[in-house]
Amino acid sequence: MSRNTPRSFAAALGLTAVLLAPALMAGGALPSLDAPELAQGPYSSMHMLLQKTVLKIDVATVDVRVDRPTQAHFAELARGQQYSYPLDAQLASAAIAAPHAVVQMQFVRDVPLNRWIGVVRDNLELAREAGLITRDIEQKVSNAIPQWFAPLAERGYQKNDRLIYSVTPDTLRTVVVSAGGQPLLDLSDHEAGARRVVMASYFAPKSDTREPLIRSLLEKR
Repeated sequence: MSRNTPRSFAAALGLTAVLLAPALMAGGALPSLDAPELAQGPYSSMHMLLQKTVLKIDVATVDVRVDRPTQAHFAELARGQQYSYPLDAQLASAAIAAPHAVVQMQFVRDVPLNRWIGVVRDNLELAREAGLITRDIEQKVSNAIPQWFAPLAERGYQKNDRLIYSVTPDTLRTVVVSAGGQPLLDLSDHEAGARRVVMASYFAPKSDTREPLIRSLLEKR
């Protein structure tokens, strides 16, 4: 059993849309887990299945892939090591600091947008309680999310939709793609801190995503 106690369905979904000043319709090729700037091989990727707490209802798969410098850092920390809480903390910190990363969540069931907004706000609180973001950022993002994601207000997330975050040193891009490959939302943010909030939401203490993702990184070596 994990040392951390996850927070209900919200924590189980592990979603956070953290765009501090988004520009609509970023355009260009869609972000990909196979982008050339990302690493391949051992210590480059993580994968997990998110389930609703207690009832174990499958919600989504989560995949994370990082750049080559972060892959090398992971290898330096973890090579020859078994999973432990101290190692978990070190690897989570390295993931949060990754200069380049792609995080993809693919839904295996429908999720209404209003439920997802509640998830976002719970995850922002977790990140703030862990000291990873400020209260001001938490409040700013929480208040703005309904407007940013208004195109999904009636539709919500449907089975096999993909929510993709592309993290680079100066940009956070967030894309929602339908099962048929149609972009439903495409936002970019260039403010410092936006990229950190996304990664922090997946690797914060007490989240349902951190330990399974870290364990998968060690298993894939």
